[in-house]
Amino acid sequence: MQPTPSIVLPRSPTTLRPATDCTRSTEELPTESETGGVQLTLSTDPSRTSLLLKNTGSLSVVVIPDVNFTSRLVAAPYANPQDQASRAALIAVNNSGAKMSDIPRYVPLTQVITIPPQWAVCALTDSVEETASVRYLQDRQSSAEYFVTKALADQLAVRTSLDRVRPALVRCAKSTLIVLASHPEMSDIELYVEILSPRSLCQAGYKALLAGDADAIERLEATVIGRLGRAPRLLANSRLFSITAQS
Repeated sequence: MQPTPSIVLPRSPTTLRPATDCTRSTEELPTESETGGVQLTLSTDPSRTSLLLKNTGSLSVVVIPDVNFTSRLVAAPYANPQDQASRAALIAVNNSGAKMSDIPRYVPLTQVITIPPQWAVCALTDSVEETASVRYLQDRQSSAEYFVTKALADQLAVRTSLDRVRPALVRCAKSTLIVLASHPEMSDIELYVEILSPRSLCQAGYKALLAGDADAIERLEATVIGRLGRAPRLLANSRLFSITAQS
């Protein structure tokens, strides 16, 4: 008598659930680079309800939800720079009061996220029926603000506490916006020199931190201008592009 073959019941597939953050977004997607200065490294999770965007390009990017607002943007601290100078620089950019004319007015400010080079953001949907997706543009203002504030933060952080530095960085971010608007014809390096000039709000902020020490101020400015002279070239704002968590 032949033995009765055993019956193997198929395992039920794992039920997918919407992601609650991007910590499991480890499935790499094609890099996004639709416009100059932009390179976004993308990853998602098996449910496709998360999309982690890391800015590995040379210029800052502003990210907003998709047209239908099926996705929402949340912080991704595990994918961001951990040094205090980078964090202080981004805080300054976010508190500069920049008006982003290229972003639709109906988008809440809490969902307009600036990600400078090496920073990241996470997009999530609330249903496995919806794939995470966002829109982005390359932004000239926030690129210039971040270059200026990061170069200053790196120098000032070794001289005093970042709690004292932050107000000065916000002044310099605001000064950057004023100079960009007032001198649209200037080259990048001319803009940076003007931002650090005695005519600018910026210089007064870091002069106070250095207690008016003329030699220290001169050394700081020379170092910062030298670094800004090597910064990526500023480009005009791009149009909005869309990305979705699809391979």
